[in-house]
Amino acid sequence: MLEIICIILTSAMHIGNIQTSRTDSWTTFQNPACLVQPARFQFAAQYENEYLLAALNTATIQMGYCNPYINIGVGFSFYGYSKYQEMQVGLTLARRFGRFSIGIGANYYTIYAGDDLKYKGTFIPELGVTIDVTENFTIGAFSYNPFMQKIRITDDEKRSVSSVYSLGTDYRFYKGFHWSLQGDYDPVTTWRIATSVEWQCIDQLILKIGCYYREQVVACLGVGMRFDNLQIDTNFEFNPRLGLILKARIGYMIP
Repeated sequence: MLEIICIILTSAMHIGNIQTSRTDSWTTFQNPACLVQPARFQFAAQYENEYLLAALNTATIQMGYCNPYINIGVGFSFYGYSKYQEMQVGLTLARRFGRFSIGIGANYYTIYAGDDLKYKGTFIPELGVTIDVTENFTIGAFSYNPFMQKIRITDDEKRSVSSVYSLGTDYRFYKGFHWSLQGDYDPVTTWRIATSVEWQCIDQLILKIGCYYREQVVACLGVGMRFDNLQIDTNFEFNPRLGLILKARIGYMIP
């Protein structure tokens, strides 16, 4: 039986793709417990390109609504080109209980399996939690596809969707500083460990630096700009074997 791995997880805009413990923002298809921002409405569009290849693009849009009862988020992600496509649409629910926040997500994941088989899909859950241990230190845990759901293409072929288990920390040791650590494990592929520092040097500018290891060390640099409720982020990752990865996001929040 042939197994091909499908991966369509949207990258976080925090440098090094660290999101599990960062409750100051939320990225769809990442830790749902991070959808606890004070703004009522949030909108974002994101674009990722791997190694300057036109076929390796991921586009994402998301919307979140936060209120005192339950926070709701929706997202859509598309990866691929005319001959091969992966798509995902998801619903996120989250709520904060004092120092704790809990979130769940329900996603429908689809791949285009060729002209003969057309589209195949499956439902994938996600679970997450964050804990504010102190005012300056947060721990988060997250699992995407925790039950290792697969997509059946034919009677003799299945495609394994990534099952990611993440644990992360965020330490705000000085005003405007975030030092984050995160470990990810995918039983089908491999593990990853990442660290980053983000510094909001002025109200309008955030500088980011980090790295992660997944079979090799990848260096990361980024910059974020903040203009009232408008947020713009650009991140770069430098893979020593494969080349440059570009990530850009624009978001808007309504108090």
